[in-house]
Amino acid sequence: MMNAAGLFVGDAALGAPRRVEVDLAKGDVWARKLRGPISLAVTSGAVWLTREGGADDVVLSAGASYRGDVRGLVVVEALERARIAVSSGGWSASARRALTALREHWAILLALFALYVIWGSTYLGMRIALETLPPFLMAGARFVVAGGLLYGVLRLRGEAPPDRKQWGGAAIMGVLLCGCGNGFIAIGQQQKWITSGVSAVLVTTMPLWVAVMSSAVAFRARRAGKDVATGAPSAGEWAGLVVGFAGAALLRVGGTLQASAGGILLVLLSPFCWALGSVWSRSLPLPKGLMASAAQMLAGGVAMLVGGVLLGERVPEAPSMRSLLALVYLTVFGSIVGFSAYSYLLRATRPAIATSYAYVNPIVAIALGIWFGGEEATATTWLAAIVVIAGVVILSVARARPTAAK
Repeated sequence: MMNAAGLFVGDAALGAPRRVEVDLAKGDVWARKLRGPISLAVTSGAVWLTREGGADDVVLSAGASYRGDVRGLVVVEALERARIAVSSGGWSASARRALTALREHWAILLALFALYVIWGSTYLGMRIALETLPPFLMAGARFVVAGGLLYGVLRLRGEAPPDRKQWGGAAIMGVLLCGCGNGFIAIGQQQKWITSGVSAVLVTTMPLWVAVMSSAVAFRARRAGKDVATGAPSAGEWAGLVVGFAGAALLRVGGTLQASAGGILLVLLSPFCWALGSVWSRSLPLPKGLMASAAQMLAGGVAMLVGGVLLGERVPEAPSMRSLLALVYLTVFGSIVGFSAYSYLLRATRPAIATSYAYVNPIVAIALGIWFGGEEATATTWLAAIVVIAGVVILSVARARPTAAK
């Protein structure tokens, strides 16, 4: 409402954003206490504007406007007959800050969702695809299509293709990560040696294997008289390794891994090969950014297709629609969307945030396997997942701490 002197009284901080138009005679005053953004336009005449805490007063003539994020009292005095139009927001400062942060970081949140949920769901997707499709031909087709599409998009954007040496490095990585890392898990799921949730738990041990291999490489380099930055594992790192591998052992002790000794060894080789490829990649010539992922998927996919043919795999004449849809999901979301999100997070956030999916994927995979896949998870499976994740967290925290030079 407006009093006789032209004073407009309102509490916009409590209400929704609103617009008011005020006619002011010369000398009239319009005032309002705000806790949010304001937009004031002078449609005729001239006014003098001041705000609580403001450094300078402002004189606005017809056609001019004032915008700002205002806390406190705003006072407008008409220097001549004038008309003003005011729009102000009613959100509290904390709510506005939260919305601004959400707008600024929506891409990061969306990428984290892709890694947490989509990558966690790929284990169930793989199990469904394997219902009527052979493991190596299924995964090989997935990686060839995903890698080919990603490669084509990158080339259209003007990125240079890998040279001969980089293709060689990508082939080694593709065989280790896609062929062995993914292929051995696929065989384990097809043979029903492991469930989709247990697959995710086993893959989570990959950082533990990386730590072991990195320490072994550093030890060998020091023995050869080379100066290396990596020292011996600290007490905290050893604790993380012991806890993590103890969790993996629980899967066998609790009877979750249902296979012969050879079958279990094959499944356990999956994270080992992932770790070997990760450590080896530091010395291999590889393309930059997403081109490395595209080349690795292409090379690994071709190797898996060749391996599937050599192993005598055959695609059935009529694979189920469930399996085909799962394969499409794995190709588009698991590979293209997942790898793109991971690459984006590595550029936009700290590595600890980008790699945090390793702690979440097992829980997501176990839950989805129970809810949608009809799988069962014993108390030992849940305990093993928690212990493995705890070991990886302990290891990550210990490795992040600065250590004295050795």
